[in-house]
Amino acid sequence: MMYNKSKTYLLPLLSEVINFDMKFINNLLNTYMFEESNEYPECLCIVHDFSFKVPEFTAYEHRLTASPLFVKSIDIDNKVIYIFKFPDEYIQEYYSLAESKYSEFGNDAKELILRFWADIYSNNPNGIPFLIKVKQILYRDEKLKQILEKNLKITLTENQELGDYVEKDNETLKVSDYQKSK
Repeated sequence: MMYNKSKTYLLPLLSEVINFDMKFINNLLNTYMFEESNEYPECLCIVHDFSFKVPEFTAYEHRLTASPLFVKSIDIDNKVIYIFKFPDEYIQEYYSLAESKYSEFGNDAKELILRFWADIYSNNPNGIPFLIKVKQILYRDEKLKQILEKNLKITLTENQELGDYVEKDNETLKVSDYQKSK
């Protein structure tokens, strides 16, 4: 499964308000800014692998659904999709990501994203290149710009974003993608 941009850039912002238990972060499969019915605008859909084998997961789920930002959950086989209203204090970042404008994130949001992933990868040196790349994209780093220009054999403008274009299709939850084929 390919992780999308909302997992990298929006999940850390939601984590500021929703108490995601790092013990279950590996159960978090992906996130989506949109869902195919368009019933939940300005929400983040989180797909979790639900584990009945771990009794603590039920208590964790209760904490997630007790949040004032919780909208709905959808059970699909051994997965649960949790839909949360995106926090008002980071709604500008939500729309900036939808427009692939990473550098327009507020400084507090940028720092929160980097801190979240630094905590996740704190004991994994393989995460360092990922952290560096995320920082370079958020802050429009000159070194990354030069690398992109060299690799793509183009000249980027001064205000050009350095992250990938956010494909709406990759950021749209399709429930059928998570249902077992019958």
